[in-house]
This record gives sequence, C-alpha cells and structure tokens, in this order.
Amino acid sequence: MTVLKAGLKRDDYSWRQIRPGLWQRDADEAEVFYSTLVKLYEGSGRMQFAITGHITLRIHVPEDESVEAVSKRFDESLRIAWLRQRYETPAIASKVHYDALDGKWKKSYRTIPDDASTKAWLETFQVITTGQTGGAWANSDPPAPEVATLFVVCPVIPTQDPSVVRRDLILRSPHDIIDGIGTLHFLNSLVTKTAEAFREGDFFRSLPVFDGSEASNLSPPYRIAANVPSVPTPEIQARLDALESTSASLNAPSRPAPNTNDQTQEPAPAPIDIGIPYNTKGPLLPSKSSRKSMSWPQEHLSSLTTYIKTHCHPGTTVTHVFHAAIALTLRNINARRSANDAPLVSGQKVRYTNYLLRNERPSCLPPYDTPAHCVSVYHSLPASKLEVDMAPSLPASSGEERRGRREFETIISQIRDFYVGVKEDRQHFALAPGIWAEWTRQLGVPEQVLKGEEKMPVPKPKKVPSVSISSMGVVEQIVTKWHDLGFSGSEESSSGVPQGKGEEKGGEGYEKRREGKLEVQWPWVSGDELSNGLGVFLRTFDGRLEISVVYNEAWHSEADVKDFLSSLDFYVESWMGGGGMNPDEDLG
Repeated sequence: MTVLKAGLKRDDYSWRQIRPGLWQRDADEAEVFYSTLVKLYEGSGRMQFAITGHITLRIHVPEDESVEAVSKRFDESLRIAWLRQRYETPAIASKVHYDALDGKWKKSYRTIPDDASTKAWLETFQVITTGQTGGAWANSDPPAPEVATLFVVCPVIPTQDPSVVRRDLILRSPHDIIDGIGTLHFLNSLVTKTAEAFREGDFFRSLPVFDGSEASNLSPPYRIAANVPSVPTPEIQARLDALESTSASLNAPSRPAPNTNDQTQEPAPAPIDIGIPYNTKGPLLPSKSSRKSMSWPQEHLSSLTTYIKTHCHPGTTVTHVFHAAIALTLRNINARRSANDAPLVSGQKVRYTNYLLRNERPSCLPPYDTPAHCVSVYHSLPASKLEVDMAPSLPASSGEERRGRREFETIISQIRDFYVGVKEDRQHFALAPGIWAEWTRQLGVPEQVLKGEEKMPVPKPKKVPSVSISSMGVVEQIVTKWHDLGFSGSEESSSGVPQGKGEEKGGEGYEKRREGKLEVQWPWVSGDELSNGLGVFLRTFDGRLEISVVYNEAWHSEADVKDFLSSLDFYVESWMGGGGMNPDEDLG
C-alpha cells in the first residue's frame, strides 16, 4: 500500500498560473492531512472536520429610520462584502484536489474574469429563511459544500425588539481551506466590510474589479509563511526520524517506560487508557454532527481568572483548568462503569491521552501573521502526546476533598507544563510539517482511494474515543463587537463601545447610544465530528466564557453531552469555591 504525502520541494508550494485564469500550488502537509481525512470518511456521505463559523449581527435601527429599508440595505451590504472579501482573501474560493497524474494533492484557484463567473461565485452566498436561529440551523445537518459558502440566516424571534434587524452568518468550509482562528479573523473582516459597504454605499459597491490581480493575495502554505527550511537541519531531521520510528497507530494504547533505577522492584502495571463511553449498540456509520454549549457569566469568569492568578503557577490559563476537568470527568465516568469491566490490577492507574492543537500564526513572518492571510491552515500538533495518569477511583467522600483538590491541581500543573513545553520549543515551528506528514501516514489511506479508483469502508468507532480541546482564546481580541454604520447623530467612543461615561450596559443611556450601531454577538467555531469522540471548544467574548462540545448523534445523546458539560462545570466551580471534588456525592 502506497500512501502519498505533500510535495517535498519548497518550490512546489509557490502559487503559479498554469494556464490563463487558473492558479495552482502543491498542498502542504496540514492541508493534505485534512484532505485525506475527507477521503477516509467519504463513504459516509459527510465531511470530517468541516468548519462551521458562526456570528450574529444586530442593527439597532434609529427611530427616524425605516426598519424595512435598513434591513434591505443591510442584506445588500452583506452580499457586497462577501464579494469584496473574495478579492482580498481569494483563497476562500480555492479547492484542494488529488492530482492522479502527478501523485500529489494540489490547491487550485480560478479567477472570475466576467459577470457570469461573478454570478456563479455569488451562488456561495445563500440566504436561509426557515425562521431558525443560526445555532439551530447549524445543528440541523446543514450541507458541507466543497467550496466555502456563506449562509445568511434570517431568524424569526417573536420576543425580539422590532427595531432590531438581525442576521446570523454561518460559514461552512472544508478544513483544508481554513482553520478555526482563521475563521474568526475572516468573519471579523467580513463584518467590517459589511459596515463599510453600509456606510459608503455606491462608492464601496463599485469595487473590486476582478481582473486577476486578486491572485497576488493568495495565501501561501504554512511552510512558506513560517519560513520552514526546505531541507531540515541535522538536528530537526534527527527529531523527525525519532518521531517516525517511535510512532504507532493513533489509537494504540500508551505504555509506561520500565523502571530502570531499581531492578528488584516489580514494574508498575500499564495504565488503562480511558476515553468517552459511547453507544455501542448504535449504527456503525456516523450520523449528523451536533453542537451543545454552556456559558459562564462575566462575574464567574472574573472570579476564576482571579483564583488562577492567586493559587496556580504563573502562566496557568483557563484552558489548562478546563483541560484538567476533562481528564477528571473521563476518570469519573469510567469509574462508574468499571464494575462491568475487567478489574484493575493493584496499583494500576488510568490514563487520559490527548494532543494539543496550537495556533502557529505567531510563528509566521509578516504579513502572513496578520488577518490578511486568515484563509489558511496555520496550526500544528505537538511531537509528543499529553498523558495524564490518575487514580482509577474518585475520592470516597467529601472528607477526602483535600486529595481530590491536590489531584486536580497536580493535573492542572502537568497540563500547563505540557503546553508551555510546546510553546518554548524553538524547533517546533519547523517540526510541524513533518508531524502532519506522520499523522497522514497513520491514516493509512491507499493511493487507489486517493485517485478515486477504489472506495474504503468508513472507520469503525474507536475503542478508546478521545476528547480533544481547542481553545479560541479571548475572541474580542479578534472580533470587534461594535461597528459604526454612519447614521447621523450616531457617536462612538474611542473604544468602539457605544457606552457613555457612567452608563451601564442595559441602562437607558446605553440603549440610546447603541442606536445606529452594528453589534456582533456569539462568535464561535466548530468542526464536524464523524468519529465517536468529542471535540471541546473554549472561548471568551464580551466577558463571557463559553464551553461547547461537538459530538456525533450516532454515538452520543444530547443528554449525555449535557451531563459531560455539567461535570466540567462542577469540577472547576468546586475547585474554585473550595468544595468537595466528588460529583456523585455533591450532585446526588
């Protein structure tokens, strides 16, 4: 079986016009990984890790303006902004495909030289009038198109202020075109252009002119953006060789190193790998991917960040704390079910294993580290796994809460050290392409499948399904909440927030000053999950923390995912509040 990787020559990654109107380059290792995953799950009729980006837009229509007229103008501004965004970030219209003749994955972009081509592109701007909110529509099994598509959802909310015009934007795209952080930057740029189109009217709408010059804005792959040497240094090559020689199947259980310090001591029994339990009596094919979320209000988040600063090692973040809560939650769930499983050997522990998805835009050179190149796959995986070993049982009672709290804090420190170790690895940026290539090799997709000559069965449910976490961070550093629309009498503070001195959110002065503004709410990103694992996403916006879980309904129920979120909330709240760490006892 031959498994193909991304091209090895750096020159292969440069965009070239191979014939009039068609630009092309080799896909890089990260893009190849996500494209190969699509092939792996192709038999399900669904797209693994298809990106969903969501954002809600609200216009607070001034009293002297027509809501109907503003709504029509708003929709037209969104349409023009989508077209303008195509010019500034043309990679949003690119596609990745397998070239059987060259034996490589290629990324292609076609220009739009005439009105007919422009009209065809605007078919990727689709208005949804089902009355659902964007979140509900995103959970209703929406299409996963091969070309990035913007869905403008027009929700019907009876209790909404009739002077507010609302649109929910949903970006759906293959993951080999754009990643999570890039999606947030892209949506922010799109909203900014929408406000500009609304303010400037005909002047803005006369642009751009698609004459092929937009191809100069095509984003390079990560290798070029981060200036990764085309030929690895001896030191980098040694680490890549070690990675390939020691890697095993993605689902292979981990085993501890033998005790070499004391040859008379019995080696510790291997930890038992734990994952998220799933419905083993369900179908073997994935169903639709769904998302469920839970949020923390501003005062809770503020208390948590303060507690972390005063009780944890410097550099500990909210992400580290919730990642530790994931490990304990899985231990808790598996401890309840252990009575039906084989008994553990004396002294045997359980192990949570995961990988770290890391945003690599800070590793890129200017201008590739800016939102101008948001339509890209600029993130990485670490060269080693995060492995957290834990006692197999919960603290027996609240009287053992000290043990539970010490255990939680130990896991937080272990996870923090893992994150920091990757961050401080100065060679990691150059290792990233090789790590992606190794992951692609482990997928084991044969060349005949890549060529489309054969089909392969959809992967069976994993025996130990993982729970990953992707942190979007402080999203208000990426997405601007307020935008001026140019209505007369509309003023804006220097911070961009329409709030006068001494005015509180929700007060009469606040409500008055936000008139004529475009307000952004609920920005989030997820990736469709076709396996039986869970994908956890963490982000803060407008002072609120949101934790969401993406799951496949073939393997998990909404009620189970709700319980999982409640358990994360319990561990973090109890740790912060000084309570017991046994959810079975404290929650009944």
